[in-house]
Amino acid sequence: MTANPWIGAYEARSSARLRLFCFPFAGGSASAYRGWSAALPPDVEVCPVQLPGREERFAEPAFRTIRELVPVLAERLDRLLDLPFAFYGHSMGALVAFELAHELRARGRAGPLALFPAAHQAPTVPLLDALSARTDAEVVAYVKRMSNRPELDEYPELLRLLLPTLRCDLSLCDTYVHERRSPLACPITVFGGREDEISCAELEAWRAETTGAFDVELLPDGHFFLTTSRGLLLQRLSCALDLLVS
Repeated sequence: MTANPWIGAYEARSSARLRLFCFPFAGGSASAYRGWSAALPPDVEVCPVQLPGREERFAEPAFRTIRELVPVLAERLDRLLDLPFAFYGHSMGALVAFELAHELRARGRAGPLALFPAAHQAPTVPLLDALSARTDAEVVAYVKRMSNRPELDEYPELLRLLLPTLRCDLSLCDTYVHERRSPLACPITVFGGREDEISCAELEAWRAETTGAFDVELLPDGHFFLTTSRGLLLQRLSCALDLLVS
C-alpha cells in the first residue's frame, strides 16, 4: 500500500486477505490502534484512520460535521478498498464508520464485510447534551471522567493544544442527524463497556441497522475499554475476523 496521510500507525502485511479500518474516538488519533496488528490474525491488515487536526496532521483543520467528512473519506480511502475490508469505530468513530458504509453503498461500491461499532449508542438514539457547547473546563472535566484518567491534570498545556480538535470532533457528534435508509446487509457486532454510561438498550438499538447477523459484546470497564480491556477486546475481535477470512 502506498503512503496515505489518512492512514497512520500502519503495518503492512503481504499475507493480508482483509483490511480492518479503525476510526478514532473524539480527540483521538491513529496511534490509539498502534500494536493491534500483533494481536489480530496474520491475514488481517490494520489500517488506523488518521483524521486531520491530530498528530502529524495537527496543522490541518479538523472536520466539524459528518456530512462534510464522510464523502472525503470515501474518496481518500478508495484505493485501499481493493481487498475485502471491515470497519471498527470507537465512540465518534462508530458513527463515522457507519456513515461511511452507507456512503460506499450509495456510490455503488462494495461495503465492509462487517461493522464493529464500539462505545456508542445506535445512530437513531439522539444525544441528550451538546458537549461542544460546554466551556473548556467542562469539556476537560468530561474527558477526564469518561477516560478515568485524572492524571490528565498533569498535562494542562497538552490539553489546551488538543481542545480545538476535540471541540470539532464533539461538534461532529452533536450535529449528527440520522437519515432513514434501508439497513446495511453486513453483520454488525457492537462492543460496549459494562460500566459505560451507554445503556444495553442503546447498544441493542444497533440491531435495526442491518439485515445481517447481529451481536452485542460487553466488556469490563467504562467508555475507553479499548485501552483498559485491550487484550479482551482484541481477543473477541480476532474471533470475529477469523470468521470473515475463513
